[in-house]
Amino acid sequence: MGVQGFQEFLEKRCPGAVVPVDLLKLARTVSRQQQQQHLHRQLPPAALAPGAPRITRGSAPLPPPLPPAAFGPYSGGPGPTRHHHPAHHFHHHGQAPPGLHPPPPPPLPGARVLVDAGSALPRLYGGYQTDWVCGGQWNAMLGYLSALCQACAYPGGDGLELVVMFPGGLGKDRLAEWGRRCQAERQTAQLIVGHVGNKGTPPPRAWFLPPACLSHCVRLALIRFRVKVHSRIPRKC
Repeated sequence: MGVQGFQEFLEKRCPGAVVPVDLLKLARTVSRQQQQQHLHRQLPPAALAPGAPRITRGSAPLPPPLPPAAFGPYSGGPGPTRHHHPAHHFHHHGQAPPGLHPPPPPPLPGARVLVDAGSALPRLYGGYQTDWVCGGQWNAMLGYLSALCQACAYPGGDGLELVVMFPGGLGKDRLAEWGRRCQAERQTAQLIVGHVGNKGTPPPRAWFLPPACLSHCVRLALIRFRVKVHSRIPRKC
């Protein structure tokens, strides 16, 4: 059972366990939370408190306000004779001390993303290369996979753990599928050669053909970046 078979099994047998997720929307949400956490780390607690005085650039810092007890009973305060421990006072009323901002939210828990390398091989190759005749370069593919792994391991959380599943070896039940795929690739190659020879422009992206041994190259690159890779093993009855 590959990734597609596993997905079909979940959708048919476990409908409540399948939840559609918009990865682009999830990435934007995480990016906004990272910016908020970065802002909390840069600004001092007094600047984040509601009602705190704002200090403009080039002006002298304002002295801290004196407590009411320092002015005595004439200011309406309790006077210097009464003393209350600040920690006991705020603990009794269940309030935070003034001038302190609540701590930032805890980091997001990590998640595991299972990638089907059979259907996502052109994307793992580096998106879509502009050179359609001889293929892209090894360094370009390494740079794309390195950026992908760094983006998944975002700071401030456990990140996204990538698990890439490759189709594995060919079994007897997949020989017919392999023959149909080879025939389709041969026809696509003829279309690409005719398009380049007649028009002299890159062919449409729908005609993309991956270079030979691309699956093995992507697997080695992912292992280099410490990404978990697995291969489908045919079940023996």
